[in-house]
Amino acid sequence: MRNKRLKKFYSRLIGIIFILFVISHFIPVPYQVMEPGIAAELSPMIEVKDGYENQGEFLLTAVSSRRAVAWDYFYISLFAPEDKELTAISEQLPENMEMNEYIELMAELMEESKLQAQAVAFRQAGYQVEVSGEGAEIVEVMEDGSAYNNLKKGDLITAVDGKKVEMAADAVNIIKNRNIGDVVEITVIREGEELEFDLETLELEGNEGNPSIGVLISSKGLDYKIPGEVNFETENIIGPSAGSVFSMEIYNQLIPDDITGGRRIAGTGTISLDGEIGRIDGVKYKIMAAKEAGVDLFIVPEDNYQEASEYAADLELLKVNNITDIIEYLEKDLEL
Repeated sequence: MRNKRLKKFYSRLIGIIFILFVISHFIPVPYQVMEPGIAAELSPMIEVKDGYENQGEFLLTAVSSRRAVAWDYFYISLFAPEDKELTAISEQLPENMEMNEYIELMAELMEESKLQAQAVAFRQAGYQVEVSGEGAEIVEVMEDGSAYNNLKKGDLITAVDGKKVEMAADAVNIIKNRNIGDVVEITVIREGEELEFDLETLELEGNEGNPSIGVLISSKGLDYKIPGEVNFETENIIGPSAGSVFSMEIYNQLIPDDITGGRRIAGTGTISLDGEIGRIDGVKYKIMAAKEAGVDLFIVPEDNYQEASEYAADLELLKVNNITDIIEYLEKDLEL
């Protein structure tokens, strides 16, 4: 009799555990799961009209991000797997910004990154490129920045420290080259009136080591005159972090010699109009994705190199600051 009761008890217990297990896969929690994403060849995604075909490949790498469920929370919290981590949604989104607004902003930055990559690649290949814009429009002002209670959403930044700003990258590059604690002069247009603000650069949470005034910006009225046609098929990939490899793929289709030397070369890093390659987030997951794809070389911004080297193992890393660093390195390899 006792054995029957025990069997019944354990049967119910197993049933309850199973039900809880199933339910835990559907209950959302306020976290995102970050893990390795894709390492995808760019030649099927990018086509330069009348460009050259190449044997080697440039690949973009991406971090996969999805809404966490209860099971993710318990599993990652208990076992701390190297290839997954939890990040609070509240930490990912700027203050007062909804997820759909953030996704739209990342999509805009992706489009701007494509334009910048084209401009840089064509210039490196010897073509004349003209770029102009109205300035950098403020999308959001963060409460912990010096811009709070000074600048407003919708303000148009037209100059920083007296230097003309035609697009978002101009403002970012000027401020990034200052030291944390420096004061920068920001000139904006607000409702037709020109205003000036002296704002201190701060180190904000989530952007450690980089001077910031605490605003999100996007370019307004961009006009690119590029002497060629480039078609992109990047589907649902968003954000600016593939700018450097976009630029290299376009450049490689513009020149007669395959600069890859037949290798598979992955990488990451934002690109500015002067060819500067900037830091990105989630580099360890991009390294993992690249290793899974069997690449020969990984291009990494200097600011991300230390973290990348911790996960690279036998994957060769190329530390870069500018697009010319990549071109010179690969051209030197071709000469050997």
